[in-house]
Amino acid sequence: MAVTIKLRCSECETTIEKELSADEKEIVCVVCGRRMANLPAADHADMEQAQKSQRTLGIVAIALFVLAILFVFLWMGDSGGWVSGKVVGPDGKIQDASGSIEPNMGLMVVAAICALASTVLGVIASLKRFVVEF
Repeated sequence: MAVTIKLRCSECETTIEKELSADEKEIVCVVCGRRMANLPAADHADMEQAQKSQRTLGIVAIALFVLAILFVFLWMGDSGGWVSGKVVGPDGKIQDASGSIEPNMGLMVVAAICALASTVLGVIASLKRFVVEF
């Protein structure tokens, strides 16, 4: 599998983003033609593993962000399913609630937690980038 890296030539200082596979024999600069032997297979495997975990964390971050948006809409919505307007009276029977009915704050708390977790996972997923200077 190929890994996405930035290649930087030390002679002409050109930087390009490229997918580098372990099968390629040499790294070649597209501007000046400078050549260098490809990275060892162990380095490719390490970079590939790191990028797979970054991709997984990115997908989880997006899913948590979507959940956060969903919970905000559920919290804002005026659906009767979340706030019933009923209470249990002293005799154990269900009665209508008196006073104003507040929305369920649990949904907003869960939305905030999902948004915070999405932000943290997104930052962690984007921390590591690979630059190869040759």
